[in-house]
Amino acid sequence: MGAEQAKTRRKKGVIYSKENNEIVDCLFCRIVRGESPVNPLWYRDDQCAVFIPRGPAGRLHLLIVPLQHIQTIDTLTEEHRPLLEHMKKVAMEQLCVHAQHIGTVESPLLPLAPPPSHYAFNRGHLPVLLSSSEIVKDEKISMDPSFIFCFHRPPYNSIDHLHLHAIQKPFRSCWNRFMFAEHAPWHGSMHNVLLNLSSVNAKL
Repeated sequence: MGAEQAKTRRKKGVIYSKENNEIVDCLFCRIVRGESPVNPLWYRDDQCAVFIPRGPAGRLHLLIVPLQHIQTIDTLTEEHRPLLEHMKKVAMEQLCVHAQHIGTVESPLLPLAPPPSHYAFNRGHLPVLLSSSEIVKDEKISMDPSFIFCFHRPPYNSIDHLHLHAIQKPFRSCWNRFMFAEHAPWHGSMHNVLLNLSSVNAKL
């Protein structure tokens, strides 16, 4: 074991210092900085970034990840509400836009590559060529039964860096359906996470 390995520990995609538990390296932090050739970004702004997971669970599956390192939904506070609302808005836009450009569930899904050059939008933003009457509003998108916005609750989260799953059904397999089952103990919908912020704040 090397000297550096002896001083650190790895847990769910994050390397921590054994001495003070500080973050030494984080897989998702590197990805959102655009440093991963394996996971190119489909969208990035000053608060979050979007990329495709290595094992998409549905017809369309994107991860919305904050640039700020937040460990899990258990570490969220009321101060994070604006960030969560922004992530939700980005997730809705992204699913709405990308769903227009992929084929049926039998067709190949989005590749782990930058957006195709023929897409009529800029890095995931809503197409500027659409008229205002053609743009799907957030209210309509949020009610689409094929769209899911959720987190995995600890200890079931795969990476210790907060990430929102934005999925368009149908799922690719029974296992995927099981992993994102709405009433499972590991499932935390965006709606319930935001409600929980309110309830925690009310108790303080």
